[in-house]
Amino acid sequence: MLDRPAFSLTQLFYFVTIAGTGSISEAAARLHTSQSAVSSAIQRLERQLGSQLLVRQHAKGVTLTPSGRLLLEDAQKILLHVHNLKDYSTRLQEDATGRLDVGSCCSITPFLIPKTLARLGKSHPELNVAIHDTHAPLDLLRNGVCELVVTYSFTSSEGTQFTELATPPLYALVAPEHPLAKAGKASLSQFSNETLVVLGLPSASASRSYIQSLFAESQTSHSEIISVSGIEAMRGLVAAGQGFMLTHHRPHSMETLDGGRVALVEITDDHPRLSIGVITVSDCVPSRRARVFVAALRMTARQVYAPVSAGPQSRDSASSICR
Repeated sequence: MLDRPAFSLTQLFYFVTIAGTGSISEAAARLHTSQSAVSSAIQRLERQLGSQLLVRQHAKGVTLTPSGRLLLEDAQKILLHVHNLKDYSTRLQEDATGRLDVGSCCSITPFLIPKTLARLGKSHPELNVAIHDTHAPLDLLRNGVCELVVTYSFTSSEGTQFTELATPPLYALVAPEHPLAKAGKASLSQFSNETLVVLGLPSASASRSYIQSLFAESQTSHSEIISVSGIEAMRGLVAAGQGFMLTHHRPHSMETLDGGRVALVEITDDHPRLSIGVITVSDCVPSRRARVFVAALRMTARQVYAPVSAGPQSRDSASSICR
């Protein structure tokens, strides 16, 4: 690990300006600062480097010592690197090219991400979006792996900002033979004491809390829970008549990977709403890459779900539905 330098870039900039003008007073005028401030900065630089850099001649200004001439070449290179780094930082913010890391909640990914990437492939072919499909997208945001994450509304926590894309209805998936399958609509209370199939997440996760709030609101309960690790495994169990599952996503295909089928039933009673959107770090200006991705994602969401307002919503505290 590199040690922190004793001197600053400002001191090097002052030194290079003095070398270019041959005068501390003229350098101070160009730098829009006082002559005493420039002189003090150079004296500190000489002490920090342990070498005299300037020969001060009151009538003729200053000249560089041999050590000063050696430093001048290196200082100019350092300041050029700093200038290039600033340009690079500007390009990182303003260019819609290069790599963008995006976290995505695994239950959302198949419905929004493929079409969004296809859209970006046509409009911004030089943008390389790396999707991190996970149960815990917020962790990737906290750890600095991803610039943004696609997830649910109460995934956000202190220090983050949630931007809503859609607030879809709640559905139940059941086997075709289920008594409610042909109705197409039902209240959650009609599933009272049936087995619920869920993703195998920690019992304290917000996804479980949200499910509990749904049943509490409808004043009903389920008999038991079957936990599995993937969405398609949940659908397979439902198709086999082992229980029902809740989802905010309307599948395009009712056929499961093993050849079974499920039926979609919309939940009609009042229940806590859940939004889908994007979470970013509060007070962090998004790059143009991120803005381009969110714009494409919003267009996809409008196709898949009902459109909603584009305004951001700040969330002070919440737990992750995907944790």
